[in-house]
Amino acid sequence: MKNIRYFIAWLVLLALSPSIFASQNTRAPNTDIPPSAELTYTVKAEYNGLSLGGNSFIQWKADKQKYSLQNEARISLFGKILDADSNGRITAEGLVPEKYVEKRLRKEQTTTLFNYTDHTVTFRENRKASLREITQDRASIVWQLAFIASADPERLVPGSTLTFQVAGRSKIEPWTFHVVNTGDISTPMGKTKAIQFSRNGKKGQKMNVWLAPDHNWYPVQILFDEPGGLQLLQTIKKITPL
Repeated sequence: MKNIRYFIAWLVLLALSPSIFASQNTRAPNTDIPPSAELTYTVKAEYNGLSLGGNSFIQWKADKQKYSLQNEARISLFGKILDADSNGRITAEGLVPEKYVEKRLRKEQTTTLFNYTDHTVTFRENRKASLREITQDRASIVWQLAFIASADPERLVPGSTLTFQVAGRSKIEPWTFHVVNTGDISTPMGKTKAIQFSRNGKKGQKMNVWLAPDHNWYPVQILFDEPGGLQLLQTIKKITPL
């Protein structure tokens, strides 16, 4: 049970949120910002034959200068397993996080601060890393993908890649997403056209994100696979404009 609590909390965090700045080839000048909305998802988890369900929520607010993200996830048996907030600026290159606050199940709250004047990221216990380029946090990364996709959808051909720098709990590392394909997915809202992005992380961890061009490039489905036998699927259930 301890392992499943850890993995579910970690995966939901990455899915809703999981920090990456788009590298030079992923800049998005003059893009439209996805309009403010609250997104509701169904959550289905499988772990060594055990099925769990729940719901997750993202409240996205943005204008031409700034954004805010509020994430919450609940899973049966465990209740609320995640509260995560990201706040920052919006520029021609996309989201520029300034503060990220995360509270996970049975974990202490952590705060990550991005200082582009001193060029540092400050993690928990005052750990620091050099900030040499725009870096996403684990809540903003999916929305940075949406920002890039909205700016230049024609580049999203199968086989193309997008690479970002992402701030985790104690360090910054690059994440690369591959464009897989475009097709329809089934959701509680009906069939939805979506472009699939895939990332193969360390130790066999995999992440897939589906962005919907007909729904302002919102993330309509997110799937995580763990080598230990855990699969977590989040599928859009409702979009409420704000």
